[in-house]
Order: sequence, then structure tokens, then C-alpha cells
Amino acid sequence: MLTGATSLDLIREELFASMGEVEDLLQQFLEDRHNGTLLQQAIEGLHQLRGTLTLIELRGAALLLTEMMELATDIPEHDGTDRNEPLSALCDGLFLLERYLQQCRHQGFERPELLLPAINQLRSHRAEAAPYPESHFYALNATELPLDLRSNGSVAEPLDKRTFNRLRQMYQLGLLGIIRGDGFAGSAPLMLRALQRWETHLDAQAATLCWAAAAALEALERTPLQLTPARKKLFAQLDRVIKQSDVRDQNESPRSHPQLLREFVYLSALADDTCERCIQVKSAFNLPDPGYTEIELQAAFLRLRGPGVDVMRSVAEALREEITAIKDLLDLLARNAGDAEQSLATLAAALERLWKTLAMLELNTVAGAIEEAAGQLRYWKANDMPLLEKIADAVLQAETAVNRLDEKGSDVGPVPGAGPVDSNEPVELKEARIVLIEESQAGLSLAKRAITAYMESGSDIMHLMNVPSTLETVRGGLIFLGMTRAGHIIQQSARFIQENMLERQTPPEAQQLEVLADALTGIEFYLESAERSAVANVDVLKLAEESLAQLGYQVVGV
Repeated sequence: MLTGATSLDLIREELFASMGEVEDLLQQFLEDRHNGTLLQQAIEGLHQLRGTLTLIELRGAALLLTEMMELATDIPEHDGTDRNEPLSALCDGLFLLERYLQQCRHQGFERPELLLPAINQLRSHRAEAAPYPESHFYALNATELPLDLRSNGSVAEPLDKRTFNRLRQMYQLGLLGIIRGDGFAGSAPLMLRALQRWETHLDAQAATLCWAAAAALEALERTPLQLTPARKKLFAQLDRVIKQSDVRDQNESPRSHPQLLREFVYLSALADDTCERCIQVKSAFNLPDPGYTEIELQAAFLRLRGPGVDVMRSVAEALREEITAIKDLLDLLARNAGDAEQSLATLAAALERLWKTLAMLELNTVAGAIEEAAGQLRYWKANDMPLLEKIADAVLQAETAVNRLDEKGSDVGPVPGAGPVDSNEPVELKEARIVLIEESQAGLSLAKRAITAYMESGSDIMHLMNVPSTLETVRGGLIFLGMTRAGHIIQQSARFIQENMLERQTPPEAQQLEVLADALTGIEFYLESAERSAVANVDVLKLAEESLAQLGYQVVGV
């Protein structure tokens, strides 16, 4: 069974239609607060959506819908007049979910951390629901963390009351400076000094916590990580834990705080290689790689809240039309055709619109090149080909940048199991890939129609005569596209048709033909996902390989 973001293409239209229905019900309830039936229907719709997303294992989206259901259930059915904020949060959640699913579909995998702020926003409207920690989706179990890595044994001298209070006051002064925003550079050394002293004099669990907190401070300073309110609260919580270490009875066992430790080591996991303490923490706890950096995650947040993939594609299409018009004007000037003065004026206006739009889209380098070229246009004279060529080069660079706008939804970090993607791929090569994918899809459709005609005609092999050569052409195209695994599947499918249906002229069983159709359909879906998304759906290839293995044709060379 296909699961995850790569299966969204199968249910995209139905899923988004259901989300639209739920949003309409919530909007109607906003206008008619005493009609509890509308709210109940919306809750049922949320329940169905959650079931679907849970089934395909999109855990971030499923958790968001769970929180939306809990919040909607808390709203009185027949008296929602004072619940404007919760209802607005539900509508915002649906909007964000749609954007998130579009991004997942485009990327081929999900990043549930992007939904955590929205999930906590929903939980803030319920009194009994505490916010999830920042590391909620991080693959590290707090109960399995070693809590006493920094064991001091009986060597270290315990701190006297006066020294302990002085260190705590030092820590609190630094913490207060951070909370007030007085400057991290001045406050962090005070906190770090106190943490280092505590690390060598407190019990093993408190020392380990101080060690991890010191590494987190280093990550915040050197990477740097954002000093968010949630992260400030972590260090305030540590202050309370240290206070407990002082007032604890000596006969009492040390109190463990695995969740707090988990949050600190998560910050170390986000740190880069410039943080020495963080490297030690990563090694000691054998921390899993989050799969993204702080900068990448923040960029993904901005994309999620900014224009969607479909919007960026519309913008790109409009810019392509503008660029095509500019190319035509350049051609007219190069051939001295038409009214040169009028063409110059029109070209100057078009170039100005183009570079301003590109600057608005933060494509500053390309926009600067267009602006510079447009500035020199006023000096153009007839047959000044070098200047026209310079403008043409800048326009071609802009065209390349515009074509990449379709990839605005690309995720942070590498795709699991995917090879490197060349972001500098020439436009011509990218267009050739698209054409080749379309031709391969057409070849597969032709082969499937031929097999259907073969079945309906009572096994007339004339319908199959061109199928092996057609599939061989498709295989060549797939290999050129770097889809070698899919090419092997096509090769084995062609072998089955050649050996069992043409050479032996023995009609295969209907079940065998169904299995063959399953394999070819899998390749069709694989190509479609490669055309629509940044990554192709690799899971479906495994299903196609299993189908061919059932026919006795094992796919090799994978």
C-alpha cells in the first residue's frame, strides 16, 4: 500500500473537495451560530479527513486535524456567539492544511514540524491542553535517554549554600537579560559560567542537564539558532530544576527531567559543526539527524505562509508571456524591422516591468542584470548587436529563474532516498525531460490500448506486433531520464509479451494480463508523479516489480 506524501496524487481532488466542504460549513456556522447541525457536520467532515490522512501516514496533518476536532467539539453547538477566535483558528487551520498538503505533494515527503505552530495555536484555545514541545516530531524517545552521563562520583566537592546561591544569581541575571532582549552576547557567558560550575558539583542527573543546556546555549550563539519565547522558557525551567536540586533532601533520590533534557539535546541536533559542545552531545546521545537545519526550516515556514505552489506557477506563466514578448521585440530590433523607435520604447517599458517583478519575487541577481541592461538601452543605435546580445543574455537568465518558480515548494533538506538535484539545470534540458516524460506516457498508453484490443479480439496477436518495440522505445527514454529501475520493469514487461503472447502464441490467462496491466499502470503513475512533483514516487516501482515477479519475470539490476 502506498502511504505518505507520494500517495496524495491518488486522493488529491477528493481530499481538497472535502476540505472545501468543511470550510463552507464552518463559514455558515459563523453566520448562524445557533445552528448546531452545521458545526456537527463540520466535525464529522474533520473526522473523515483525519481518517484519510492517518491511513496514508501523514502524521503532521493528521495531528492538526485531531486538534481541530478537539477544539470544534469544545464549542457549544447552539451557542457559539463568544467563540470567534476558536472558529477563526479552525478556518486558518484548514487553509494552512491545504497549503501544507500542496507542498507535501510537490516535494514527495512531509515535514510535520511546519504544522507545530498551528497545532499549538489550536491547543491554546483549550484550557487543559498544554503546547507540544518544539521537538515533538523529533525521532528521539525521552524515556530512553541516559540521564546521568556526567557522573561526578565522589570526587567533586558539593557546593556550599553561599556559592550555590551566587551561581544561581549569576545564571538568573543572564537569563533575565535574554528574556528582556538585552543582548545574547552579554547574557550567555554569565549563564554558561554557572552551568559549567554546576556541571562539576551537582548530582549526575542535574550535571547532565547543565551540560546539555550549555551545549544548547552554544548552538543558539554560534549556529545561530533563533531565540524564540519557547526556547527562553526552557532555560527558565532549568533554573527551577536547579533550585529543586538545592532544596532536595540528601536522602531523596535525584529527580529526573527527561523531557527537558530532550529539548536541550534537540537544540544541539540543530547546531552546525562550529559548536564543539554540541558535537560532544550528539556523539554521547547518538542523536539522529533531524534532516533539516534551522535556516531551512524557517525558509519552509515562510513558503508555507507565503504564495502557494499554484500561485507561483501562475506568476511564472505570466512572466513567461512577458519574456516571450521581449524576445519578439529584440528580434525586430536585430532585423531592423518595423518602427525602431516604437520598439525601443516598448522594450524599455517591458524590461522595467520584468526587473521590478523579479525584484519583488526576491530574484535580485537576475533583476539587477535586467535593470542594468535596460539602463543601457537608451544608448542603442541601429546595428548595435553587442548591446542586444547582452540584453538577450539577461533575458535568458531571467527565463531560467522564472522556470524555477515552479519549484518554490521544494522542501528543506534532502529527500530520503533521492539523488542530488541540479538546481542549475538548463531550461532546454528541463523542457526536453518534460517532453520525454510525455512521450513515454503516450507509449505506455498505446501499449495498454493494444493489450486491451488483444483481449477484446479473442487473442488476435496482430494487435501486439508493435508493442515490444514501443515498450523498448519507452525503456530507452526512461534510461535517458535516469529512471533505470523503471526501465528494467518495462524491459521485463516487453519480454513477457514477446515470449508468452507472440512467440508461443498461447493466450495468457486473464489474471496474468491483469497483473501485467498493474505493472504498466504503476509505471504510468510513476511518470505522472515525476512530471507533477519534485520527486517521483519510488514506492510504486516496488509494486510493479512484485507484479512482474508474480508472472515469473524477476526484475534484476535494481
